[in-house]
Amino acid sequence: MKGLFVVLFFGLVLIPEMGYAVGRTWYQRAHHGGDARHRVTAFSIGNKGYLGGGHVNSGVLITYSDYWEYDPATNTWTQIADYGGGQRYHSSAFTIGNAAYVGCGENNSGGYTKDFWKYVPEVNTWFPIAELPGIERRGCVAFAIDGIGYFGLGQSDAGYQLDFFRYDPETNVWSSVADFPGTQRNAAVSFVHGDKGYVGTGHIVGFAVNDFYEYDPSLDVWTVKAPVGPQVRQDAIGFSIDGKGYIGTGNDNLGNDFGDIWEYDFDLDTWTQIEDFGGIKRRYGTTFIIDDIVYVASGTDGTNLKDLWAWAPSVSIAENYLDEISMTMYPNPSTDFIQINVTLPENLLTEFSYSITDINGKLIRENEMITSNVKLAKSDFGRGIYFLNISYKNQIFKSEKFVFN
Repeated sequence: MKGLFVVLFFGLVLIPEMGYAVGRTWYQRAHHGGDARHRVTAFSIGNKGYLGGGHVNSGVLITYSDYWEYDPATNTWTQIADYGGGQRYHSSAFTIGNAAYVGCGENNSGGYTKDFWKYVPEVNTWFPIAELPGIERRGCVAFAIDGIGYFGLGQSDAGYQLDFFRYDPETNVWSSVADFPGTQRNAAVSFVHGDKGYVGTGHIVGFAVNDFYEYDPSLDVWTVKAPVGPQVRQDAIGFSIDGKGYIGTGNDNLGNDFGDIWEYDFDLDTWTQIEDFGGIKRRYGTTFIIDDIVYVASGTDGTNLKDLWAWAPSVSIAENYLDEISMTMYPNPSTDFIQINVTLPENLLTEFSYSITDINGKLIRENEMITSNVKLAKSDFGRGIYFLNISYKNQIFKSEKFVFN
């Protein structure tokens, strides 16, 4: 064991809002670009994440066409070309190779759509592709398996839908597959594990639901699986990572927002509740995955949001080190400096580093090895809110928020 004495001359007031146990933890990143909003569309291509569209509807409906690219290496957002179909919310997307395919949704005039667009980041351009052959709609689910896209469900002028389609990017042709076996719905979630797709939860007429289904494209067959926990939900997030599926957040048909997360075991067909989402409870959030890290952004709890949270279930430190790691900060509040004592396992010292970011996630100081007697002058930062991030093998596992006086 070795205690590291770190002194930061900030003139700060510590607000211990973030500070998680080592293991599977959520940590906040830079807010996404543009306005706060919900019902956005997100996807990832390579080592970048993308997010855009969406709307706000607090009194006056505003629908967006702007899209943003997220670089996790620099924790920054860059605006890219606007969506090819114009202003749109509640669209859905899947990724195949080096391109994303985004379609349907509702436009700024309240009309449902069925056009589709292919985004190629190398040329920062949206290209029109074949329209969905079914009726115009919004709030669909989408996923890709073995180079083929799958798309279905949603809300239309004719009511909720249960039809499903496959898209072949080589031929630019859509074709019908087996209808979804559950009740017609929108605002469900989907993800992929291996060679199968999974769809669950959502909103049917008058109710939220928690049912869950597996789709096998080789057989064109749907199979009923275990329901997603005891709570019905709609407008949730869903993703698959490290051999497990996850569904969480959202709300019920009574207007209660959720922050819980449920983990699905594909072999056992069972759901287990795990630690809650790191941000505030919300509905209509969105997700993308980069390098085995899940990112959750946007949504609403009545107030539109633009925060970004990251979660890496495979990033952890062996259980026998947990009792050897601690961080204390004092005095609090402070008018001249704050003292930080970090205690780390002596045999892992070279694996730990720290960084400083501002409230928007902008990196103020590069990751550095934690050493004794580190001093950071207030004049180097200015007034505002900052985060001290402690990292293990370049993955943040603990973050504390400070406010300059």
